[in-house]
Amino acid sequence: MTSFSALLSSFVEQKHIQIHPLTLYCNVDRSTMYKYINGKRLPPRQELVERIADYMRLSPSEHEELMTAWMIAQVGEEAYYNRKNVENFILHFPDVSKIDPVPISASAGTPDRGIPADCQALASQTAVNSAVSRMILSEARKEDGRLALLLQPDNEYLFHFLTSLGESECSLSIEQILCLNNSGQLNKSNQSLNLLYLQAVLPLYIRTLNYNVYYYYDSVESHFSSFNGLPCLILTSEAAVACTSDYRTGIFYSQSETVQLLWELFRGYKEKCSLLFHPVSSIVDELNMLRALGKSSEINYAIQPEPCLVPFLTPDLVKKYVRQDLPDHDELVSLLIDFLAYQKQGILSQRFHVYHTLEGIRSFLDTGKLYEIPEGLYHPFSPEDRRLLVSRMLENPTKNYRLLRGPLQFLPHNFHLYVSPSGGYLLFTNRLNQTVYLLFEEQSLLALFLDYLNHIDVKYLYSCEQMQNLVKNQLFFRT
Repeated sequence: MTSFSALLSSFVEQKHIQIHPLTLYCNVDRSTMYKYINGKRLPPRQELVERIADYMRLSPSEHEELMTAWMIAQVGEEAYYNRKNVENFILHFPDVSKIDPVPISASAGTPDRGIPADCQALASQTAVNSAVSRMILSEARKEDGRLALLLQPDNEYLFHFLTSLGESECSLSIEQILCLNNSGQLNKSNQSLNLLYLQAVLPLYIRTLNYNVYYYYDSVESHFSSFNGLPCLILTSEAAVACTSDYRTGIFYSQSETVQLLWELFRGYKEKCSLLFHPVSSIVDELNMLRALGKSSEINYAIQPEPCLVPFLTPDLVKKYVRQDLPDHDELVSLLIDFLAYQKQGILSQRFHVYHTLEGIRSFLDTGKLYEIPEGLYHPFSPEDRRLLVSRMLENPTKNYRLLRGPLQFLPHNFHLYVSPSGGYLLFTNRLNQTVYLLFEEQSLLALFLDYLNHIDVKYLYSCEQMQNLVKNQLFFRT
């Protein structure tokens, strides 16, 4: 028996359900219903499971338990939880406006004491935190300060502290080496560690820290849970802390020979690792990156609050809205026009799927801003041209634009994800209101995002006809 059939059988027995009236209510024959209960067959449609649950008058928690068991039986436990993990990542993407700054003085232990000399045992997590915060603050005061991290992004104190440095225009150069899981195995809470690590490092980019992260593969839980001494390292130009993977004990070093040796080890490790993200720092780099990704003949997905309106920008609109005061204005306009003509064919093809929200359309109609275009590049669109672009989207014959509903209709306004089998990027706005692209190619993350978007639940999508009516209503109220 599957867990679904065992649960269904249990509910039938507990609630004294008569099978014959249940089959009539669900419009299935008696033998088929017994096969569902005995685990010889699985209900083929979610609507049928919903009717079974309705007839048995299940409580909300029982209803959710039965639906979860059915979905796990449909796709397998690992696929089910991975898709839930991706959904949670999307819905809880760090919003730049909701990352609370932490006063450095409140989280830095005793910074005025400076860095202790030589070598010191750190016998508690408080001692480790105090030593780490003091050495980082000392390094952050330097014009050429540098910080190296050889650890997982699971130290909440350290990462919250680093995020707070973004409030002080810190120029500290931060490099991190982390271990990604070499299998798709979930942890004890059915979570993907790789997704959790991705979520943990994003606030450092959003806070505009000079941060780069490198990765290698290993079995994370066995590696960091084994008897491996002091596997974690926090390193500045003057000091270092080596500590256990739970950050509860460690050793502080400040001898120059020791610190230099640890830097040499870190650099040697970094050479064997891969860069997780490739930041895109200019409009030319951005266009080249998008053009390279667009060459793929494979399936592509974009999920973001506002619809992708780039294919509907005509040369006259480019000339009208690109800022006149930009350097090399004419060359930039020409480059953009060529790029948009190239992109239009790919984005409006059947292999490209765009998921967006009604709130994103409202936001564009209200503000004239498209977050996928750097804000410093253009003037906001006029109300008339906003309506024009949305109307052009509705006239798109390929119907590859789909409107999200359910929890996904509340996508964070800062979240934009593009993914294909060969690469993808996260696009968001940082605290300085700059548009940031983080290009990634790591296969396990690509596989997770692709699987989720390739199997997005139909209950999260409006039909094409419903989308047309909802969007037309928005246009009507703004005429």
